[in-house]
Amino acid sequence: MRRRLLPTPGLLVLATILFLVLFDSGQAKTWLVGPDFQLKSPSVAIKQAKDGDTIKIISGIYENDYAIINQDNLTIEGVNGLAHLKSSGRVPGGKAIWVTNGENIIVRNIEFSGAKVPDKNGAGIRMQRGSLTLVNCYFHDNQMGLLTSNNPKAILIVENSEFSHNVLTPPQLNNPAHNIYVGAISQFTLENSISRGAQYGHNVKSRARNTLIRNNRIFDEGKISSSYLIDLPNGGIAFIENNYLFKNKGKQNNAVISYGAEGMKYGGNSLEIKYNTAINEEGLAFLLRNHASITVKMTENNLTNISMSEVPGIERGGFWDRLKNSLRDYAKDIGYFEGNDNIDDNDFGYDKPNVD
Repeated sequence: MRRRLLPTPGLLVLATILFLVLFDSGQAKTWLVGPDFQLKSPSVAIKQAKDGDTIKIISGIYENDYAIINQDNLTIEGVNGLAHLKSSGRVPGGKAIWVTNGENIIVRNIEFSGAKVPDKNGAGIRMQRGSLTLVNCYFHDNQMGLLTSNNPKAILIVENSEFSHNVLTPPQLNNPAHNIYVGAISQFTLENSISRGAQYGHNVKSRARNTLIRNNRIFDEGKISSSYLIDLPNGGIAFIENNYLFKNKGKQNNAVISYGAEGMKYGGNSLEIKYNTAINEEGLAFLLRNHASITVKMTENNLTNISMSEVPGIERGGFWDRLKNSLRDYAKDIGYFEGNDNIDDNDFGYDKPNVD
């Protein structure tokens, strides 16, 4: 009978390590972050993660921890509550707490606050390219809540999230901040979320080719309110459906929604506003200021102190637009904007954060 050889302990260890390496090389990995784990900060896990991995961050405060996310198909999520990325210092690169460049990034249960940069557009997240989905995230007390570049292929989806009081301190009329500022990307979706407390800027601003804003609560708070609750400055195809919209008596102008104020960018343009509840606290306001030549479809909106009639906008490049720009330049030269709380920032055109 042939004798069977048993492997030595050293061979067993080597075989186990080899098996684990081979097995892991083809599998997505989960990284755990928290005070009781080897990885103490999200940024370290983000640097080590590969495409397709998942990063789980134990709830708590992670202060001055910044990251650039280049991986594709990466999921980052808070566990046992929100993981709070809090900025109280200098933001590296002068952009955001997290900067995203990858495809199909999912961020869930994360809180972002305190981002401030010299350009006055420090954001919780800046999406530069790729695609990003946010679920149950909270952006507050940044200069900008969420900011994107003008990448025409990028896609942004926001669900069940809140954007609150992302403002400059003190608030600045000639350089307004926004809770959400979406550049000229392919698609932007905002659903089942809250945007509130913008000052001079907009609660939601989208330059996207396709914009869907549905089932949200978008409203003003405080003595200084937003310019528009929703601003779509370059037109595009947009649906605004089943939202609660509230303008308070501190409103900066008399329209809830603006469309096409900075020139129509796209070949295909349409706007449908339906099934929304819109309330104006004081005086009379209008549901829409339409700067474009398209006919807007407005259906079954429940309005309080708001007229369904459209307020005609100023044609870009026309006589009144040139006059407006001349008045704006004159007002700027004489220092009229300093400390003045009574100018419609959108009408005077100061709404161009430095985004690259």
